Amino acid sequence: MVVLDMDGTIYGRQFAGGISPRVRRAIAAVQETGTPVTVATGRIFDFVRGVAPELGLTLPVITAQGAVIGDPVSGEVLSEAMIEQEAALSVAAWADGEERTTVFYLNGAGGRTRLVQNAPATAEGGTGWEGWDSATYDHWFGSPREMHESLSDVVSEPASRMLKFITINDHAREPDQTAALQQRFGDGVHMSRSHQYLVEGTAPEANKGHGLLWVTERLGIDPERVLAIGDNENDIPMLQEAGLAVCMGQATAVVQAEADWVAPTLEEDGAAVALERFVLS
Repeated sequence: MVVLDMDGTIYGRQFAGGISPRVRRAIAAVQETGTPVTVATGRIFDFVRGVAPELGLTLPVITAQGAVIGDPVSGEVLSEAMIEQEAALSVAAWADGEERTTVFYLNGAGGRTRLVQNAPATAEGGTGWEGWDSATYDHWFGSPREMHESLSDVVSEPASRMLKFITINDHAREPDQTAALQQRFGDGVHMSRSHQYLVEGTAPEANKGHGLLWVTERLGIDPERVLAIGDNENDIPMLQEAGLAVCMGQATAVVQAEADWVAPTLEEDGAAVALERFVLS
């Protein structure tokens, strides 16, 4: 089986439709050989269901960093892990005191996800504390998003169930906050870096490695027969569980240390190169 990360691995804003033609062809060619393909991504289940048909994905997909595993065809949620309410309230109290854009992903029935963001109090119509254009925030977080001055009030609502949260942390401009936030929130949340600009929190048991093992067990596939491709630190648990671990050329040294092979970058269609080398050749 092949398990692909999305952002930074097969998905980027620089490509029409988000995925380059060469990568699309490679994924289709792998499936034509009879080798099953799925994705493991921080993107929510709703988003993945939207792109699954164009990639021909029918296997369970690992979404929200492993917090939700679902059937992309029927929409059935097969596995779900939520952040406990006490931990969610702690995160909300922190976010309400920070001038950095943070988005909570709150799940309702059937896996449908509500996106709730803290709003800059001084920017009329603004979409984030950092002052980026609306399209940038939409790309990283998804849309539509509800703007709220108090995330604590939203999380306190009786039906609130927090799937995950994302906060801005550009470690090129400030220290990496992943470890500090992990220490702050403790065992109730698992923190991981998913991008140069983004740090995410999920339930403690939710990560892509657990998701990969869940899917392989369900399908009767030996994890040693899995090729996994990723690019960031949130992909490390998945790379560690796969028999063949490939990371993208733009990955940091920390991620590359977990890989059996380093592919070219996203811009160079590195995922397609890896698929051609290890599956199609």
